[in-house]
Amino acid sequence: MRSVLEHQAARLGGRPFLSLPDARLSYAEADELANRVASGLAGHGVGPGDVVMAHCGNGVPLVGTWFACMKLGAVFMPVNSLLSGDPLRKVMGHAGGAVAVCDASLAPALAAVRPGLPRLRHVVVAGGEGPPGTHAWDALVDSASSSPPPPLADDPAAPAKLMYTSGTTGTPKGVRWSRACEVTWGRAYGDELLPLEAGETVFSCLPLAHVTCQGTVLAALHRGGRAVVEAGFHPYGFWRRLRQADAVMFSFVGTILSVLASRPPRPDDADNAVRRVMGSGAPTLIWPAFEERFGCQVVDVWGQTETAACWTRPRRLPQRPGTIGRPSPRFEARVVAHDGADAAPGDDGELWIRPQDRLDMFEGYLGDDGRVTPPWDGDGWYHSGDLMRRDDHGEYVFAGRRRDAIRRRGEILAPGEIEEAALAHPGVLEAAAVGVPVDGRKDEEVKLCAVAGDGVELDAAELHEFLSNRLPKFMVPRYVDIRSDLPKTPTTRVRKYQLADEGTAGTWDAKTRSIVAETMMKKE
Repeated sequence: MRSVLEHQAARLGGRPFLSLPDARLSYAEADELANRVASGLAGHGVGPGDVVMAHCGNGVPLVGTWFACMKLGAVFMPVNSLLSGDPLRKVMGHAGGAVAVCDASLAPALAAVRPGLPRLRHVVVAGGEGPPGTHAWDALVDSASSSPPPPLADDPAAPAKLMYTSGTTGTPKGVRWSRACEVTWGRAYGDELLPLEAGETVFSCLPLAHVTCQGTVLAALHRGGRAVVEAGFHPYGFWRRLRQADAVMFSFVGTILSVLASRPPRPDDADNAVRRVMGSGAPTLIWPAFEERFGCQVVDVWGQTETAACWTRPRRLPQRPGTIGRPSPRFEARVVAHDGADAAPGDDGELWIRPQDRLDMFEGYLGDDGRVTPPWDGDGWYHSGDLMRRDDHGEYVFAGRRRDAIRRRGEILAPGEIEEAALAHPGVLEAAAVGVPVDGRKDEEVKLCAVAGDGVELDAAELHEFLSNRLPKFMVPRYVDIRSDLPKTPTTRVRKYQLADEGTAGTWDAKTRSIVAETMMKKE
């Protein structure tokens, strides 16, 4: 990626490249920032292969650290800005970086766990004064050289990035990418997922610590466009800010489309330049109405931090709601049933993928001993842990995480189908279905967690009856939990393991209500 940044800076110079909450950078300014931060980090002993941790929100310090790592051949490790306490210590301790860059607002959280990070020698604090024993970002950057560091050895397999999974199913895992992996992934974003023309603008409100927002930035870099990155997702005034940015595309994850669709309609909803919104988890039921209302096309794809450039995507637009397209030519794909055979069309199975070039995907997971474990089985397949099915048109449909699958009465249930049925209820804004053990049995019961829309009072019994009329009997949830919100990662993915761990205490129980009803009838 270093050569791409330097080439575009030399070619495009003062053309606008990146708008952040705290600065606007041209291509030349972004390159100079990278050189200065690289020089400063090198003064703290950072070189090729060294891990540099960035505990920052969306802004110049995170981008400067990321691009500086490209210059130095160091390993960029973005840290979830919401982490604190033991989860923060575990992730940073596992990564093992000797240098960390941190926003001043997050410095107290880092200072609290620093005694548990013996390998961390230097902390650079940006945007304010840090605790004793830290370095100031401004001093590091202002006094540093603007000349590029010495050229790197030509090694496409050298490590470039270490990212931790979002932890939707448990403990985050350290995913390491090579230089070639990051280059291919960035090019795929710009050429396939967010295909900008030169000078066009793409918009993101997702965390820069996550691959989707990073990919949005690199799409602009590869295509000679401009990326506008906000501090976070704010539904009020969202489309106004897109108009101000003159954005033609934006990236999304999770419930962003649902929240935007739930806002009261306005006469100027379609008065924007956006032609494509790209992400994952687009709600099927609102998809067509969203496209018509806002005058854009929804592109729903599948990928993981692990899979990098090996994504699915639609071959043509408009895309059929509920599908995630087909595998790119960069990898082979199988949908594998529980017995190891290929699943029949229409049946759920785990997605296995095999890249044409292994450097197009991650190297593996970082172990506690500092070694990376390759992810391939004996035949070179990566088992994604995600459940898919192929429809009659050969398109793929995401059915949920394998670990999220619910085992009930001899059936394997895909929670996505239950959630989709719940979202058809006019009062439900968000829904998550999980399996919960009951009475010590291995079998599970279904618990549906639902969040009501603004001004709506959901009734658990009424929602259960609604689902009973739309789902097969074996899929109807026994438990219904009406909640004010769902626990989520910074990218708005639901932490389902947390919902399962909460159990069923205090939730509405259809079985108990049924017993009560039968008792009342007998008394009558």
